[in-house]
Amino acid sequence: MTDRMSLRFLFSSTTPAAPFGTAVTQVAPVGAALALAAILAAAAPAVAGPGDTLRGFAAHRAVYEMTLARRNDRADVLEVSGRLVYEFSGNTCDGFSSRFRLVTRLTNNDGRARVTDMRTTSFEDGAGKSFDFVNQNLVDGRTIEDTKGIARHDGAATRVTLAGGDGKPIDLPAEVRFPTEHMVDLLEAAKAGRSLAEIDLFDGSDGGRKVFRTTVVIGREQSGADDTAGEPAADAALTEGKRRWPVEISYFDRSKPQGDVLPDYQLGFLLYENGVSRQLRLDYGDFAIGGRLSSLEALPAGECK
Repeated sequence: MTDRMSLRFLFSSTTPAAPFGTAVTQVAPVGAALALAAILAAAAPAVAGPGDTLRGFAAHRAVYEMTLARRNDRADVLEVSGRLVYEFSGNTCDGFSSRFRLVTRLTNNDGRARVTDMRTTSFEDGAGKSFDFVNQNLVDGRTIEDTKGIARHDGAATRVTLAGGDGKPIDLPAEVRFPTEHMVDLLEAAKAGRSLAEIDLFDGSDGGRKVFRTTVVIGREQSGADDTAGEPAADAALTEGKRRWPVEISYFDRSKPQGDVLPDYQLGFLLYENGVSRQLRLDYGDFAIGGRLSSLEALPAGECK
């Protein structure tokens, strides 16, 4: 992949790249056919509609400290340090805005260090019909990517227009979801008691032309007291009493044959029903990067009028 490292979530929703050209191997193979059969056979309980889930999203600013969580002898990454700042705000009337910045310093086995600075700004209308995005990626101060575009669901297709291009729209499948839509679908699956979901995602990454097929594995809903000892910042009103699920998302290049079972990467996190996330883990196979929530604050959301 290119030198990108957005955490798409936040999730859902920006994509990282393997440092120093590291080849990504499969981390946690999933018996997809067996899991899918179990999902199709399950009778999902009735839940509130997507609109209720969307209205429940919390405007917030979260800061994560990024470190190397694991590596094996094949990894070319020796040390990782950095910080991720994510802001989300808006409502169903005015639309939703997000800002993301991830600065990391990665050192390889030869002691060579590289600083990456990834920045994303986006806006989705409240109906989920349009998605405006700006993605920038700098490596050691040099601009590697600077993409700006607009994507719109337009009947039989999702049409993307990129700034600085020839003005001709890029047609993507109609069923692709934008980042906030992706999060809504994920939470709807979790609330319905499903353990697996497959959702196609477009977030404007890779020059605004790439669609990811995401396989989402949802763990059992956690109940009882929320253990925030490792992340004291999570002991806040934004998370208190909220439903929560452990989630793992595998990102596959949709342009590759479906028989290709190796994901580009996997992202794990603990997800609250209002869209707040913590316990981040970005896994490339030979190594993994962890994100510890160090700050969490509510932002003004604005009211529908």
